[in-house]
Amino acid sequence: MISVIIPCQEDDILLFPTVDSIFSNHSCSQDLEVLLICSCGFAVPEKVNQFPVKVFSDNFECQAEALNWGVSRAHGDLICTTKPGCVVASDWLPEIDEFFKRNPKVEGVGGPVLPASDYGTKIQRLASEIFNEEQNFPDSVTILEMDNFRGLLHATNSAFRKKVLSELKFDAFFDYDYDFDVCWKMLRKKHRVVYDPNMKVRYIFPLSMRSLLKRYYCWGKEKIALQKRYSPKMDYTSVFFMLYNTIRSVLEPSSFVSTKKLLRFVQHLAFNTGSLRGYSLNVIGCI
Repeated sequence: MISVIIPCQEDDILLFPTVDSIFSNHSCSQDLEVLLICSCGFAVPEKVNQFPVKVFSDNFECQAEALNWGVSRAHGDLICTTKPGCVVASDWLPEIDEFFKRNPKVEGVGGPVLPASDYGTKIQRLASEIFNEEQNFPDSVTILEMDNFRGLLHATNSAFRKKVLSELKFDAFFDYDYDFDVCWKMLRKKHRVVYDPNMKVRYIFPLSMRSLLKRYYCWGKEKIALQKRYSPKMDYTSVFFMLYNTIRSVLEPSSFVSTKKLLRFVQHLAFNTGSLRGYSLNVIGCI
């Protein structure tokens, strides 16, 4: 059996496209269960109830906590993770199923998070384009390595063998980067983790600018926290280049200032502010 676990703490209005895309998948050789792990206050849209989902609600404080709870109650040997706002490809589940069958020594796999160009407002579409451009996802199957963010598995598009997640768990210290953290924990434990460009999802960013900037602030803060946890030597000189890179994002490749460039600039400012906050954090738990 394959278990798809969706932590539901935010973006409730974006849950239906996610669930609809999962149940629109081509059939695979295994049975499927979909678990919605909801924090109190998350409103599951009524039209989601047309699908055979299992809904659990409790006072989960973060996505990592909800995922760990879901893993402990999932029946599948394979655990897939995604989030409200993700539209998975029509062959997402068969691709995951076949990948693990072809690669019995791989413990985790994930793929790119592509723009959702046909969903949401202009700002939502631009945000998803910017995110995809800046992630610079690999073009080919890649075995992941420590101290490298490129290709790390996003919780919006990941799958793991249950026995590994049951052992290592997602770290509730992180609001968002618990996915990167578990990847590096797996790599430190010599588990094989792979990026597969054929395992595709599209992501719809949140509607409000406040939610979008909060997300970038947390990403900046938690990226530094990850580096503190796993890198023995921190390169603090990078802080002097953050403002330069932010300004350059507006000026290149041309001096013309578009909505997309302004949005990228504001997102960079939020990310950089979070990064500065991350340098002051006391991070523990290095493996």
